[in-house]
Order: sequence, then structure tokens, then C-alpha cells
Amino acid sequence: MIPQIYIMAALALVLSVGLWGGLNYLFTGRQKRYFWLLVLGLPLSAIANLVFKAQLAEWVGRAAQIEPYLGLAAPAWFVAYKVMLTPLVEETLKAAPLLLRPVWKMVTSRARALWVGFALGVSFGLGEAAFLAYGIAQAGVYNDLPWYAFTGYLNERLLACFAHGVLTAILVTGLQRGGWFTLYGFGASMGLHLFLNAPSILYALKWISFELYNFSLVIPFIVLAVIFERMRRAAREAKEDQRGDEVVYWQRESNGSRE
Repeated sequence: MIPQIYIMAALALVLSVGLWGGLNYLFTGRQKRYFWLLVLGLPLSAIANLVFKAQLAEWVGRAAQIEPYLGLAAPAWFVAYKVMLTPLVEETLKAAPLLLRPVWKMVTSRARALWVGFALGVSFGLGEAAFLAYGIAQAGVYNDLPWYAFTGYLNERLLACFAHGVLTAILVTGLQRGGWFTLYGFGASMGLHLFLNAPSILYALKWISFELYNFSLVIPFIVLAVIFERMRRAAREAKEDQRGDEVVYWQRESNGSRE
């Protein structure tokens, strides 16, 4: 019998594409050019976890002669290193498709950088949802549960796809603007990634209850939604944006003329 987590994973993927792909489609003036980007990041979560994060943690642990599987009992600096490793690796890999010429050629303005980054981040989130579902199924512990018992997984993955989209949008927008904005974009995406992971870290340390952990997951989502809306408005109003790239929902009057 197929593990029931796969049914919920399929539902999570469909809803995420519908919600966040639809958001991209709506706010870019019903443009379909961004949809193919949702494919590029699908394998990147598995690569991040199986190749880069695991190997980098193992190499540093061996060099420092730290026993494996110590968890929080490991030296504080090594625990901090492993915490930083996730945003460092994932934020870098999510932007990797920009190395493809057709992708980078799409980043011609702040508005397009925003939506290219958002699509690439959502794509990473979709792959992450599939990777986690596979891991849960392989563990076998929850295979006897019905598919509707995984609603927590569904809610978390929907929020995670949006979060990855916003973080990558910040990074790609910084890359498009160049100069110090590149460092700012990378630093901001990493910092916000750590902020998103904070509830999980605090719960693992047993510093917060399970109820508070569930509630605290909503707070980062609200923060990211506010940041994303501010970025969207700033990109829409930027002088370098080409008219017609996005739907204009309102226009300002300036000295009697429309901008």
C-alpha cells in the first residue's frame, strides 16, 4: 500500500502551485513566462540535504574531531555552524538557476527580478515538500496513518513554499541591483531564513512549548508577507520598470500628469 504521506504531498504540491504560481500569474499581468521556472528548483532541496549540508557538516566535524550524532551535546560553535549551514547552502542553491542564460536574461528590472526570484524559491519549496514526504515514507513510522492525518505537513509546506519564494526574491532583487545590494540581498535572505527556523530551534532546545511552537510559525509568515508586499510596491514604482510588465492597480498624480 502506498504511504499515505504521498497523497498529502501531492495535495500540497497542487495547492502550492495553484496559490503561489497563481499569485505570480496575477500580479505580473497574467504573464505565463514565469511558470517554467517552477521546474528548475525541484531537485535542489535533495541536493542541498544529501550532498552539501551533510558533507560540509561531516568534513568540519572530522577536522575538529567531533563525534557524530551528538546533536545539541556538541560544542556550541559547531551547533551554531550547523544552524548557519542551512540558510547558507539553501539560499545559494536557490539562486543557482540564474547561472542559466535564459533565466538571467529575464532579470531585466526590479519587478522581473522579484517574480523570477519568487518563482525559483517556490520551486525549491516544492522540491523540499517532495523530499520531506519521501523521508517520512522511508522512515515507516507514520505509514499506518491515514492521509488526512498529515494536515500539519500540508500547512507547513504551503507556508514554506511562500517563504522560500520571498527569500529568493530578496536575493535575486539584490543581484539585479548590483553593488552593495548584492551583499544586502544575500545577508537579508540568510537572516530571514534563520528567523524562520527560530521556532524549530527553540522547540528543539525545549525552550518553548509545542503549542507556542505552532503559534510562532505564523509570525514569520506575516513578517514575510509584509516585506514581500513592500518589495512588490517598490518594484512597481521603480523608474527602471518597463511599463506593462505588471498590472497597475493604482497610479499617482504628479504635477497634473500620470506617472
